[in-house]
Amino acid sequence: MNAVEVKNLYYSYDKEKYAVNDVSFTIPYGSYTTIIGHNGSGKSTIAKLLLGLLEKEKGEIKIEGLDLTYENLGEIRNRIGIVFQNPDNQFIGSTVRDDIAFGLENHCFEQAKMDSIIEEYAEKVGMTRFLDSEPTKLSGGQKQRVAIASVLAMGLNILVFDEATSMLDPTGKRDISNLINEIHNDKKLTVVSITHEIEEVAQSDYVIVVDNGKIALTGTPKEIFRHSDELIRMRLDIPFVYKVRNAFNAKGFKLSDTLDMEGMADEICQYVLKK
Repeated sequence: MNAVEVKNLYYSYDKEKYAVNDVSFTIPYGSYTTIIGHNGSGKSTIAKLLLGLLEKEKGEIKIEGLDLTYENLGEIRNRIGIVFQNPDNQFIGSTVRDDIAFGLENHCFEQAKMDSIIEEYAEKVGMTRFLDSEPTKLSGGQKQRVAIASVLAMGLNILVFDEATSMLDPTGKRDISNLINEIHNDKKLTVVSITHEIEEVAQSDYVIVVDNGKIALTGTPKEIFRHSDELIRMRLDIPFVYKVRNAFNAKGFKLSDTLDMEGMADEICQYVLKK
């Protein structure tokens, strides 16, 4: 059984054109899956459908084997949570502590245990010294860390990040991407990240590429990045290391497909020395 199973999914905002058009995919338990696509491709719509924030028109969605229906919605939201693009949309409490507590209260956690849970997850995201601060006075990256802590504290099995780094500066993007990776490795959670950040895609286990409401490509990052021409046609990027490899390959110097940047530099040096 997979963490998420989607079959023949359809959704339209205007009843004329499908934003999600006959989409099917699975997400394995414990995986780190990225869903990528250009603006308007349908990837964020898919995220909202998985959470029941939008109601599908046709198709099936299963979360840990449970059909996503109105009757099952409460149980499903005990298993899957979302961190939105703008963390301000998730803030409820007047302090960071209150905000993390809000989700725990909604999930009926025992009051006596809540303080230790709040402190545990504030520490995990590096926000312990801000527990009594107002969320609105935090930086963008700090706000996103609080939003992540609030979702983590509820003990969910599946976390969806909907463009969680898109409003941050380069340092903030890198910090939150690293944090998402740490969360996945530490807690063995199933992570689904809707993202434009190609370096984050390179860190994931599995990639789903969405184009005009349909699944265009699926596979590991290395498998996906081999389709560089197709990705560029879909207005997507590829990592710098692949751009360099492609440039050398175009000149007739075939670099190994498994190399990182350091390995590529070594291989080029060996080639030069032989000359």
